[in-house]
Amino acid sequence: MEKLVLIDGNAIIHRAYHALPKTMSNRKGEQTNAVYGFTTTIIKVLEDLKPAYIAASFDLAGPTFRHEHYKEYKATRVKADQELYDQIPRVKEIVETMNIPIYEKQGFEADDAIGTIVRKIQETSNNIQTYIVSGDKDIYQLVNGNVFVYSLRKGLSQMQVVDHDTIQREYGLDPLDFIDLKALAGDASDNIPGVPGVGPKTATTLIQKFDTLENLYENLDDDSIKPRIRDLLSTHKEQAFMSQKLATIHRDVPIDFDLEKCRFGEYDKDKLKSLFEELGFMSLLRRFGSMEEKSKIPDQVRNDRTEVQNKDEQLKLL
Repeated sequence: MEKLVLIDGNAIIHRAYHALPKTMSNRKGEQTNAVYGFTTTIIKVLEDLKPAYIAASFDLAGPTFRHEHYKEYKATRVKADQELYDQIPRVKEIVETMNIPIYEKQGFEADDAIGTIVRKIQETSNNIQTYIVSGDKDIYQLVNGNVFVYSLRKGLSQMQVVDHDTIQREYGLDPLDFIDLKALAGDASDNIPGVPGVGPKTATTLIQKFDTLENLYENLDDDSIKPRIRDLLSTHKEQAFMSQKLATIHRDVPIDFDLEKCRFGEYDKDKLKSLFEELGFMSLLRRFGSMEEKSKIPDQVRNDRTEVQNKDEQLKLL
């Protein structure tokens, strides 16, 4: 079965920026820690998964349809360092040089584009395994039979393939339950309000018993619900369903997805080599190798691993 990898670009960039020394730069003094971390993540994905297809998605500046539902969406989020934003064009340059298509749409987030691609693949092919590379649990709602999350854990140093069984074992929930978990418990990072006074533990217990937010509200008189929680749920019902809408990944973004355009292997190797040299990524040149086999990393590259957490090696690039 062939594999498709979908890169959650902004999630990886943020992880990389905070995981690696901000002193990393090329000879021109251009900060490169986020670009380096992003690139090593892509290489590790290619080494580990050997996908036939790969695509990326990024958030775009400006409001999304979620702001139309709730103008305070993400309003409390602290703006990232300008040094992070300055590296995004370089990240996209890496992606484009590797001939990896980028799918993004104004008014939507990267998760929505990824969710749309997942839906399109499921509607047209039963012979594709899809791996979403991300560090965010929001994306777990997309996991099902042939859809997995290649999850970034502890910065960029550990990865885990998350499937349906993993989610049930670690959280006691099904993938779609992560929507209603946010609907009830909220999400401070995205400023999704949820139901004030209902935390993740209570929300998980309610979802495990009543399965869905809709069923929970149809059974508010159930004796197992504590009076205080019942009052909170009743008072903030409208807010709970609004939060559910904010937490739901949109799967119908108007993008022109073409699986064959995502087939990996055809790119200008000399141009990529020049870009790596410009950025000072000499160890990545050795690791990436010649890519003689167009759709997979050669053995000598897999044997030349340079761990991201090894700061001594990172600093040699400066």
